Amino acid sequence: MSVGFPAALRGSARRWLPGIFLVSGLLPSWMGLAGGLHWSLDLLSHFRWQYLLFGLAAIAWAWWRRQHGMLVLALLTTLLNAGLIAGLARAPHVIRDVPLAEGAPLRVLTFNVWQHNPRKEDVLEYIRRVDADILFLAEVDGRWARSLAQLADLYPHRIVRLRPRDAGVAVLSRLPLEDQAPALPQTRRTLPWVMAHVTHQGRQLLFIGTHPPSPIDGNRAWSRDRQFAIIAEYVEASSMPALVVGDFNATPWSAHVRQLYRSGLAFRGPEPPWTPTWKVHTPLAIAIDHALCTEPLVITRRKVGPALGSDHRPVEIEVRWADAADGR
Repeated sequence: MSVGFPAALRGSARRWLPGIFLVSGLLPSWMGLAGGLHWSLDLLSHFRWQYLLFGLAAIAWAWWRRQHGMLVLALLTTLLNAGLIAGLARAPHVIRDVPLAEGAPLRVLTFNVWQHNPRKEDVLEYIRRVDADILFLAEVDGRWARSLAQLADLYPHRIVRLRPRDAGVAVLSRLPLEDQAPALPQTRRTLPWVMAHVTHQGRQLLFIGTHPPSPIDGNRAWSRDRQFAIIAEYVEASSMPALVVGDFNATPWSAHVRQLYRSGLAFRGPEPPWTPTWKVHTPLAIAIDHALCTEPLVITRRKVGPALGSDHRPVEIEVRWADAADGR
């Protein structure tokens, strides 16, 4: 008996451990749907591509092992993630074939440069090559601010907000910036952001650059979500169209990003915003650097840039005005 009992346990473990592992990998897909209830559940909402691949592997295993219950769960979970991903392509805020006003687009670059990035010269060279009209840069510290001073010939207008012990943000622009100095409830986790009026082609827009805290605990998640709520309030109260860019520390599937849509903000572009911008080419790759706008602005181009020493990739966008005759 003393010999057979451990052998029986080993045989039981071989039967049950794969199922426990698969269920543990499938359940987060469903838990992430309740992200509006708790910050930890919202963290689970971001990895839809990873969940999709895991679901496909689970289907293959369950089919091979003739595990019918697991097969049903894996099929439903895979369909859930496929639907959420495809929903970004089908969503009404994805704009295609909109008549556009004539004139050059507003070219914007948003990039979390990472305050400890050793490749500052490479970043500056890339910025000059992209030749955007407005830059929004996150995780800017004193060293970055001194490096960015080399771009004064291209970008005479700037708003830089630094923090004593943390990274700040900066907006560099060819176009004049009317700083609106947004107010936020000051907490230990509050990070600076920028709001300015910009004139493009004789029309004013509200430009907002944001980098809320990463939601790795309850306080930081609250600060991020509160910043989203305040931005939505500003946009909804504004009489001019808005463009919001930055490192959101959230994917389009986050319940709190979806709350921004209520103010009229949307991914108004020709392609879905699902291309990863953080931890690219790793198992954690997700899209958290975004650009949203309100009517009649349209994002006509979105391109994820190269690796430049940061854990984020830069995002290049072009924004145009919808033709007034289109009515949108």
